[in-house]
Amino acid sequence: MSTAVSQVASQLQPFLEQARALFERYPRLITSTTLVAVTIPWFVDNFRKWDALGGFGAPKPIGYTFAMLTLPLGRETLSTDMYDADPDKTSWIADAHTIPERRGDRPKTGWHFFPHRQLDRYPSPEIRQRLVEIFDKHAAANTNLVEVTLSPRERSNDAIVIKSSLPSPHPVAKKALREIAHWHHLDHSMHMIMAPQDCKLVIERGWGERHPASGSFMLNKEQVLIYSPRDEEELEVVERLLIASMGYMTNSKIIN
Repeated sequence: MSTAVSQVASQLQPFLEQARALFERYPRLITSTTLVAVTIPWFVDNFRKWDALGGFGAPKPIGYTFAMLTLPLGRETLSTDMYDADPDKTSWIADAHTIPERRGDRPKTGWHFFPHRQLDRYPSPEIRQRLVEIFDKHAAANTNLVEVTLSPRERSNDAIVIKSSLPSPHPVAKKALREIAHWHHLDHSMHMIMAPQDCKLVIERGWGERHPASGSFMLNKEQVLIYSPRDEEELEVVERLLIASMGYMTNSKIIN
C-alpha cells in the first residue's frame, strides 16, 4: 500500500509544482477565479429560491439585488416590547379577548424578506378563494373609506388603501403610503398595518409576525404578516383582523 501511495505522490508532484508556480505568478487571478467558481452556484440557487417567492413588482435582477442588499435590515419578528412602549393603547379588534391562540407551530418564512412570504402550510384552493372573496367583500362594502389599487409597497398585488379623497389620519398611514392590507398569490398570507396593541395580540397568539424590516426607516413597526388561514375558523379570525386594520387605518369604528 505504501509503495502505491508513493508512486501516486511522485506522479502528482510535477503537477503540484506547476500549480504552485502558477499561483505564485498569478495569485489574484487564481484567487478570484476560485471564488467565482465557488460562489456562482450558491448565487444561482439562492436566486431561484428568491424567485420562487413571487417577486415584488421590480425587474428580477433589480429585485434580487435589493433583497440581498437589505438583508442587514432584518430583525427578529416575534418580540412585542416595541408595542408595550407605544403610548397608543387602543385596540381596533372587536372583542379582542375572544381571539383564540392559533393552533400548531408557526409556518416557516423565507430567508429573504423582500418579498416576505410563508414557505409551508399553504391553504387549500377553497380556502384561498374564500380569503379573496372576504378581501373583495370588505373593499366593496366600504368605498366611502377605501379603494383597491396596486400595492404601493409591493407593486405586484392588489391592496386596500385609504380612499384618495380622504386625508391620512395619522403618521403611521403616511409612512405606510396609505396602504391598509394586501394578500399574496403564492401563499395567501396577508400583510396588514395594525394598531400597536393589535400587533402585539397577533404575534403573541400566533396569528402572524412582524415584517423583518418593520420598525426600520423603510417600514412601520405596525406592519405584520398574517399567516394563511387553513380552515373556516381561521378565516373568521383573519377577517376580524382585516376589519380591525381597516378601522385603524381609516380611523373609523364602522367597517362593513
